Amino acid sequence: MAYSNYYAASGLFHGSMSSVMGTQFDILMVGSDPRLLGTVWEKVESEVQRLDKMLNRFDPESEVSFVNREAGHYPVTVGEELWNILLNCKRYNELTEGYFDITLQGFDQVLLTEEDKSIFFFSESLHIDLGGYGKGYALAKIRELLEENGIGKALVNFGNSSVLAVGTHPCGEYWPVGLDNPFTKERIADLKLSDSSLSISGNMPSHPRHIVNPHTGTFVEDKKMVSVVAKDPVVAEILTTAFMICGDERVPVIASQFDIYEKHVYKL
Repeated sequence: MAYSNYYAASGLFHGSMSSVMGTQFDILMVGSDPRLLGTVWEKVESEVQRLDKMLNRFDPESEVSFVNREAGHYPVTVGEELWNILLNCKRYNELTEGYFDITLQGFDQVLLTEEDKSIFFFSESLHIDLGGYGKGYALAKIRELLEENGIGKALVNFGNSSVLAVGTHPCGEYWPVGLDNPFTKERIADLKLSDSSLSISGNMPSHPRHIVNPHTGTFVEDKKMVSVVAKDPVVAEILTTAFMICGDERVPVIASQFDIYEKHVYKL
């Protein structure tokens, strides 16, 4: 279900989708032209739905679901966009010492063939899961749409875990974003975002075992939360997953491979 409204008194346009990419989606855009903002919202809504249709492994009609069903039997040729995503995921896997892994079993179990842009699984039990990549990728695509349409101030939010700040808050020098401890509800950090992206990953009371260490195949059960602020929302997204899994001593080593603004590991 989608909702949108323009608040003339504050010059704010709010668009929302209650369930897409597995969570709620919200966008605030600042501007004085409600018709333009409404048109941009329609483009954003369409783009998010398109990406969900491609990347959602729980949708039996998505491209990723087709890959997961068939790639263990024969090489599956994928579209140009998904091919580039797979190549990026392989590169990020290497840069994060294998802690970011969309296969959860190791990229050595996957054959990517450039000639026909195909993917093949060496194990029929293997599947790819882009849940730790897709929202960051969607934020990057949304940022392109906003820039193309001249939107200079906006805040985009996937379920309070993947956030894009374009420009600054209309009444300040940054967009303020607070982080709360999911177990105690106490505030643990106040971040200031401007032309940057924030990703948050962690275990919660409702989902205490949802992140898998691809090196061991076991769930990460530590009570902790990770936040990363970066220019590139994809980088922020994949690093929070990697930092949740790797030991504290590997965090600065892996971080040195990327251009990021902030990183924090919170013990809950």
